[in-house]
Amino acid sequence: MSSIDDVKSRLDIVDIVGGYVGLQKSGRSFKATCPFHNEKTPSFIVNPQRQSWRCFGACAIGGDAISFVMRIENLDFGLALRRLADKVGVTLTQASRTDSDRNEGLYRINSTTARFYQDTLKSPEGQNARTYLESRGVDAETCAKFELGLSPSSRDRLKSHLLKLGIDEAQAVLAGVLRRADDGNTFDFFGGRLMFPIHDRRGRIAGFGGRALDDSTPKYLNTAQTDIFNKRSMLYALHLAGESINSKKTGIVVEGYMDVIAAHQHGYTNVVASMGTALTEHQVSQLKSLAKDFVLALDPDAAGQEATLRSLESSWRVFERQSVDGRRRSVGTLYQREPLRLRIAALPAGLDPDALIRQDRREWERLTEEALPLLEYLIPVVAGRFDTSTGHGKAQVVETLFPLIASVENLFDQERYFRTLAQVLDVSEESLKASIGRLREGTARGRGADRKAPQPPDASAAPAAGAEVSLEEFTLTLLLRRPDLRELADDFSPQCFHKAENREIFTRWQSSTRIDNLRESLDASLKGHFDRLDERDLVPADTRESRLAVWQCLQRLERRHLQGLQEGLLATEEAGVPPPREVESAIAEVNARLKELFSEPGR
Repeated sequence: MSSIDDVKSRLDIVDIVGGYVGLQKSGRSFKATCPFHNEKTPSFIVNPQRQSWRCFGACAIGGDAISFVMRIENLDFGLALRRLADKVGVTLTQASRTDSDRNEGLYRINSTTARFYQDTLKSPEGQNARTYLESRGVDAETCAKFELGLSPSSRDRLKSHLLKLGIDEAQAVLAGVLRRADDGNTFDFFGGRLMFPIHDRRGRIAGFGGRALDDSTPKYLNTAQTDIFNKRSMLYALHLAGESINSKKTGIVVEGYMDVIAAHQHGYTNVVASMGTALTEHQVSQLKSLAKDFVLALDPDAAGQEATLRSLESSWRVFERQSVDGRRRSVGTLYQREPLRLRIAALPAGLDPDALIRQDRREWERLTEEALPLLEYLIPVVAGRFDTSTGHGKAQVVETLFPLIASVENLFDQERYFRTLAQVLDVSEESLKASIGRLREGTARGRGADRKAPQPPDASAAPAAGAEVSLEEFTLTLLLRRPDLRELADDFSPQCFHKAENREIFTRWQSSTRIDNLRESLDASLKGHFDRLDERDLVPADTRESRLAVWQCLQRLERRHLQGLQEGLLATEEAGVPPPREVESAIAEVNARLKELFSEPGR
């Protein structure tokens, strides 16, 4: 038995959840008002037989004891596991402890480094950097709040400082503050730069960004990827902005460190930075637990650039996936929740957020409050890239925007965007719909080759239907071994993985492009489980057989998940008491989707 299983075997879901919310007996289960959204009628169900919980209201989420603690305490998997392990008296494996201790050591090195940079900024050597900050309007209080510093021009000062404190040189390299040259010698990674510590959501310093104060290139330099730092999974100042985003129900995303600093100094504390990248799955996952409404504040001078448009399109696709939480394979309104909204605030020409906030706060407030939904912004901008006086140019606009509009889940919004596109192109809605119909036919033919009534592999290809635990792990092993089959599970709901450790790995897999990056992103407590999945023997199969196996496993996981929901819902019924309307509706939806699944080939 793994340490994760050992912890879970000693937990009682009723005790764990009951420690946070008041539970009432309801049939064979327990119910409460959901702790994750406001409601009057209880829709939160705890099932002691299945050791699971689920919200049948707006959240439409559920899981086991570990996933509940992760969500209610805002913890990552490893921290939630360790907290529960301490609660039930389980000692985690030494390997997990060693990896965890190593990571904590890296955070400590970064914290020590940040203090060194701050001291350097305050020293006579930091005069030019302080003058620069003053010219940008950054006051001393804000410098302290964001822990700004200066890396010395000499490339061995930090190294000498760390060694005097007894910090291991190799560990400093792992933390990313020192760099090892080809000849084996080490030197400071940053030199002569204004330093911006980059914190994780818990406030620990995971890495740094450095801005050149002269003509050095690149202008901005970030810590290289380490065990605790990945630029694509972090948002600058989220540790400071999280509470404000949650209370205001809106988050504002800008591109640069100085934009965030100016915003916070002037009282706009719900602002974070994506550090110049398109929003990623990991970043949106962190944001969506805080609010549903987000604004991207962009400099319009860059809006016509190809890279900026690609970034916007990428961010839109991520938001659309996250807004339905990968549930395109799941059941109607049972899974519906308040969707994520992504809007664009187009700033005046030549003014980035930093400059605008300092020059005209009212205009900043107006632009962010009146920001346009992304597609309303993109439609005229994309149309401006092509010669729409020609049929060919119109077709190019439609081909570019159709996939984005088609991805909108709300059919009324989708219809509105198509109508706007027709107006921008100066064509009739009938002509636009005819061209879109041809695009849809092409898309359907492309998908049909993958999804057309496949016959499942024989019984030897996948675990038996009753093998619930191994089904999840077999599916994960298939996906890890066959990255070319990613599209089959890109939109699959993580909720169908009942074990928290499998769900965590699958969720990370959905947003990772390489297996080695996936392993590095996992908490130390999960790496052993990941290695067992990755090393598992599989019967050799060609692409077609593997595709069918993945397809079958995903179907079976969803059927199992829905049957569990069905059982949990029925267990809440009390003799002579009609079920609440939400539960009755959920039961009908589960039954309808199960009927669809069982009528599909390959059951």
